[in-house]
Amino acid sequence: MFNLLKYVFTNLGIDLGTANTVVFAERKGYIVNQPSVIAFNNHYDVIAYGLEAKDMLGKTGDRIKVIRPLADGVIADFVAGEEMIKAFIRSSSVPKYRIGKVVMGVPTGITEVEKLAVIESAEQAGAREVYLIAEPMAAAVGIGLDVKGTDAHMIVDIGGGTTDIAVINYGGIVVDNTIRIAGDEMNEAIIRYIKTKYNMRIGEITAECLKMSHGTVSEKYNGKAVTIKGLDVQNGLPRQLIITNSFFIEAMKDVVGTIITAIMNTLEKLPAELVNDLVDRGIILTGGGALLNGLDEIICEKTSLPVHVAHNALYSVAEGTRLILDDFHGYKDILLRR
Repeated sequence: MFNLLKYVFTNLGIDLGTANTVVFAERKGYIVNQPSVIAFNNHYDVIAYGLEAKDMLGKTGDRIKVIRPLADGVIADFVAGEEMIKAFIRSSSVPKYRIGKVVMGVPTGITEVEKLAVIESAEQAGAREVYLIAEPMAAAVGIGLDVKGTDAHMIVDIGGGTTDIAVINYGGIVVDNTIRIAGDEMNEAIIRYIKTKYNMRIGEITAECLKMSHGTVSEKYNGKAVTIKGLDVQNGLPRQLIITNSFFIEAMKDVVGTIITAIMNTLEKLPAELVNDLVDRGIILTGGGALLNGLDEIICEKTSLPVHVAHNALYSVAEGTRLILDDFHGYKDILLRR
């Protein structure tokens, strides 16, 4: 009977990120990798989600509302979040009545109210059982670390809405820190800097594309020409600007500095017995923010620890949920309690 039920229901692993959502389905693989955006009309009917909805950001009239339901790594708009999760699951061809367990990554600093919102959204989407896992723990599993072992590991997961920092040992999080400063704040910093320095207004999507294509926080990677298209602040007319990518260093220095300070504060709380482990193994960066040119080098310089970017930085949390589903009983004790 147990083996039969295994094939009746499909278990899902979900990295529900502020910027992107990745969904893994048993026996189907990764079925969703889309921006966490949804669009409604005036009657609150869903008209687009994921990449199609993201392409509509900043381009619609009053009759269409484009929403990013997650803020700082948690559901801020419950109705939109629930509809987005449902839309992603529907796109996977997994019927609502066939969804079994759902394992979802969440920030370490999530509140009980925020946990409840995530759980209820997944349940409304059809999940029979919902389990939450701290994102740094999921990321550690996803990059192949032995999270239940005797060696301590430090994970810094830089997503869209939060930076989650955790030292993991013996299957638990020894010290952790979550700051609601991450990729979105980098985008906002770029927008502010270009407006202040060059009297040009650009949108969020443009800022994100600039960061991903040309962004750097190290002098080592600067000097590359960047073309920026936007609106002149003074006359409102379109114009373009060609400058070098060195402006990113100045634009994002406060955001990067805040992330580094959070890492340093976490290290200060570290039990002395774990220092040797981190000196040997260093810090592992995961999440989209980990891919920012030069960030690993700056963190290494400031902390005097080796810093490595995970080979699957963008998908570490999602891969962790997949591995947890593969060996659910083996990993059940590292899941967050409801």
